[in-house]
Amino acid sequence: MDNLIERYVYDVTHRLPEKDRDEVSKELKFNIYDMLSDNADENEIKTVLYELGSPSSLAEKYQQKPRYLISPAVYDEYVRVLKWVVPLVGTVALVVGMIIGAIDTAGNDMADISHVISKSISDGISLGFSAAFQALVWTTIGFVIAERTGTKADKSKDSEWKIEDLPEVPSNNKSRIPLSDSITELIVIVVFTVAAILWCSGHLPFAFIIQNGNTQVTRLFSSSFSAIFIPAIAVIALFGICECIIKIMKRRWTPFVCGTVIVSNLVSMGIMLYLINRPDVFSEEFTALVSANDSRLQNLLRFGGTSVSNTNIILILGAFIVVCSLAACGTAIYKTIKTGIVKK
Repeated sequence: MDNLIERYVYDVTHRLPEKDRDEVSKELKFNIYDMLSDNADENEIKTVLYELGSPSSLAEKYQQKPRYLISPAVYDEYVRVLKWVVPLVGTVALVVGMIIGAIDTAGNDMADISHVISKSISDGISLGFSAAFQALVWTTIGFVIAERTGTKADKSKDSEWKIEDLPEVPSNNKSRIPLSDSITELIVIVVFTVAAILWCSGHLPFAFIIQNGNTQVTRLFSSSFSAIFIPAIAVIALFGICECIIKIMKRRWTPFVCGTVIVSNLVSMGIMLYLINRPDVFSEEFTALVSANDSRLQNLLRFGGTSVSNTNIILILGAFIVVCSLAACGTAIYKTIKTGIVKK
């Protein structure tokens, strides 16, 4: 029964400025218990809470300065929409901007690799920030117009509010998944995927070796490997994006989120291990370039006087991929179990 009161108070106070929450929480709890009898049951508690009204309306009354662009009645919905619209619009615009910038620059025969990459990144960031800002502005304008005309206000009537709508009180902030982490991870996945696809599709197809002040440029990956690499990276990106979206939706470590992280990492691990063990990774041009500079490269690949072979490099890289993937899975399991223990 006390849980209903805690949930109601939390629903009211988390809509208020942080500096006012403790004071309002104490005052509101005192008022609620004062309205209850000594042996109040669950039905009596529900009656009192309905008498107080919806949490959004009560939060609006507690506002010290009720001057706002977006009222507390619709503020949560406004923030919820922004958390989806701004990152997704910004990310899509970032990808589009990077692709357009890379294609435009790569079409210039005089452009070098560094110029193509810098132009692609700068155009992507510019378009991404512009689109995200416009999404923020137009979403805000839409909510203001809807609220002023009564479209959103009708949804916040006390008659439509139900006890079942009360959110659960967060038991431990450490179990939360920071929104900034999920968005950053989403952006990194998109940027890496775009760069990898541009590299393998022919827009950024080069590897180079500097010898005696001259730069020798050639194609890095073979055509057969590129044909497999692009869809493989797309699948890894798809699982990664789904994982980020689920984290943004749930914002907390749950068994479903944990399962998503494990599946995403295991799929990525399997695909990466398959790719690095293929015999046709590098192009004939790059292989010939390496062979021509074999003595210099072998000197670079010596540790403690022992030459590092291709097989050893693959084993080291494979072990690194496996360790990182299993570590990510283990971290997700640990955080999910810890969240469950805290709730108990």
